[in-house]
Amino acid sequence: MSDLTNILLTEQLNNFQLQRHDFLNNFQVIKGYLQMDMPQKALEYLDEVILELRTQQEIYKLGQKTLLAIFMSWYFRLRLQGVEMTVSFPPEMKKEEFWQGRWQEEYAEEFYGYTRECADSIPAHEKPENLLAKITLKTLPAGFECNYQLVKMEEILLEKIFSTPSLP
Repeated sequence: MSDLTNILLTEQLNNFQLQRHDFLNNFQVIKGYLQMDMPQKALEYLDEVILELRTQQEIYKLGQKTLLAIFMSWYFRLRLQGVEMTVSFPPEMKKEEFWQGRWQEEYAEEFYGYTRECADSIPAHEKPENLLAKITLKTLPAGFECNYQLVKMEEILLEKIFSTPSLP
């Protein structure tokens, strides 16, 4: 097992523990609203929770498992800093077939480093709740491109691009 695989496994286990904690906490909040005879508040809270899970749900649709694990680690790293994240990618990236020939395992270390660099570049003087990390994946003939934008009230504070090598 490679060092990165071990790192990703450990991070995913930590992320799972955090998700489990959140899941149980959400149930307790909903139960509390119901016990206080506030079903409308319980439904509103449930809608908020579902909205918060949308980014994770989208990430899980990626058709390349190593990339998916790296994205989940990135998501939780940003979340623990208090920064919201959105992710978008073309529908073909949901299919495993798309990644055959486009994903090389040697991309993993470099892409993981890119995600760490992006997460670590959040300015300390900015309030995280005012920031949004917008991540967009694009297809390339022999790979993919990832565009990271750190946005504050529609102003791009920072932009970093990762791109796999071009065809020779």
